[in-house]
Amino acid sequence: MTEQSTFKRKPSRPSLITKLDPAIKAAVDTAVREGRATIDEIVLLVDQLGGEASRSSVGRYVKNARERMEDYRQATQVAAVWVDKLGKEPEGDVGRMLLEMLRVVAFKTIGEIDQASPEDLMFLGKAIKDFASADKLAVDKAFAVRKLIADEAAKVASEVVKTVKKAGLTDETVEHIRARILGISEAKKA
Repeated sequence: MTEQSTFKRKPSRPSLITKLDPAIKAAVDTAVREGRATIDEIVLLVDQLGGEASRSSVGRYVKNARERMEDYRQATQVAAVWVDKLGKEPEGDVGRMLLEMLRVVAFKTIGEIDQASPEDLMFLGKAIKDFASADKLAVDKAFAVRKLIADEAAKVASEVVKTVKKAGLTDETVEHIRARILGISEAKKA
């Protein structure tokens, strides 16, 4: 028994439909997306709009388009689940994983670039730019949170140092307590 591969072979050449006039291709895409037309009706539509396409080329194009729409639908469902989890824990591992999943999808799309329209490339470029912005925001936020925690720890350490000095502890003990609060091996004196 052979194992079925999930790898989809890229077409060796672009579909004839992608070579049609952009207005005709847009009409074909709309008919496929809406699911309102059969392959024969799409061939007729292409002929009526002044293009030329065989039934087999339209059939292959429709099949590939439906597979892409199904992939998109599945990705949307998975994303909805992860977005729900992300809403419950926006700063956690799920948020970082979702960003990585989106990055993988973008780079997978780059692999199919020979079939992409200029509009697709524009959206892909914007997505990659948004990933970089999201990474920067995450780093900036993590840095700000760490700084806030360090500032709060410094305030607490300062208050504790004042309290323990009044209690008569040695400078060495006071410095050890301060260092432990700040989470450093040797604290500088305030």
